[in-house]
Amino acid sequence: MKAIFFDFDGTIIDSSIDLANSINFMLKELNLKTFNIDLIRSWIGGGATKLVQKALDEAKGEFSNKALDIFLSHYENNLINHTYLYDDVKDTLLELKKDYILTLITNKPYKFVNPILKHFDLDIFEIILGGDSLEYKKPHPYPLEYCMDKLNLTTDEVIMVGDSFNDIEAAKNAKIKSILVTYGFDENIEADYKIDNFKDIKKCLK
Repeated sequence: MKAIFFDFDGTIIDSSIDLANSINFMLKELNLKTFNIDLIRSWIGGGATKLVQKALDEAKGEFSNKALDIFLSHYENNLINHTYLYDDVKDTLLELKKDYILTLITNKPYKFVNPILKHFDLDIFEIILGGDSLEYKKPHPYPLEYCMDKLNLTTDEVIMVGDSFNDIEAAKNAKIKSILVTYGFDENIEADYKIDNFKDIKKCLK
């Protein structure tokens, strides 16, 4: 094993409150009903457009670029009000960085990723891909294949760590092994390994 590909939201950070607050802000601006954070949390993982679409569907509204822009603008100005790193994430990443190539592959819009990483002092990833960085995003295998190609890696030299269907399915589609973190946004997924704490990644790699 030479490299570890990581998801972001639900794996490294819990951003659910900030995302939910921006979704509810959007819904209020459109005079639609709002939802509790736990419900919105279950919608996270497919990227901004899918999150907005799901919220509007549930609120009996119609998707529009205006709605998406309201959400993105509010979220951009409220990225880290309540967002935090999961337990043991930073120490584990810094330790893994000594022996493995680390990349970040998220469906989150790219412009939101670096400000959050900078806030938590996590300038450690060889490649960072957002949901809008390439033509395809997870669960399509292309973002993973792109990183393998750029880093000259084979499928048996890489493992994907994530919390959702999109992460694990992308790994399956790219024919690489996967680790599911059960504390994230969707724990009922079949993966090669399941862990309850981020630091347990090290056990899987052994």
